[in-house]
Amino acid sequence: MEDQFLEYQILSAVDKAEGKLTQKDIAKRAGVGVASVNFALRLLAVKGLIKISKGNPRRLSYHLTPRGLFQKSVLAYNFVKRQSLIYEEVRTLLVSKLEQLTSEGVRAASIYGWTPLTEASVLYLISKGIEVISLYATGSDAPAHCNRIPCKPIEQFQADCDVLVLLEAIPRQLNVQIPVRTLICYPQA
Repeated sequence: MEDQFLEYQILSAVDKAEGKLTQKDIAKRAGVGVASVNFALRLLAVKGLIKISKGNPRRLSYHLTPRGLFQKSVLAYNFVKRQSLIYEEVRTLLVSKLEQLTSEGVRAASIYGWTPLTEASVLYLISKGIEVISLYATGSDAPAHCNRIPCKPIEQFQADCDVLVLLEAIPRQLNVQIPVRTLICYPQA
């Protein structure tokens, strides 16, 4: 099957449902059409990854074979491995950008964006002697505080720092004026 993500979604759905899942249910979970699921299920059955049986004349049952369980594990492992490489690439880019602040003598920074790298960014800046004044997010994305640093909506931004570190793009519809220098630390298209 070409689409490994769809293959994983179908194998995972079949594994969790223990034969009590319709093609329509699988299509809904995978976000594809029933015809695509029908084709994929038949292909997976030919590969020996699932077993299709008739428990009821009007309804088919789908069960994962041992080979299908193994394939599901391989697909999950490969996905995690790819994501780890991407995460490491983004983290390296982030650290190199944050190092600029140290070399420029920045003493205080704020951060916008609640991402998987926010806490790491806060800890990195603190370890380099840069005070993190506030964390900003859009709406209810962030918790009330992180490492004792207050989190606020970006609409309440105060220019009490030397630089605002952007870990994600500020939505244009907010039309927020940022009167301090910004450091963009997210991959741009």
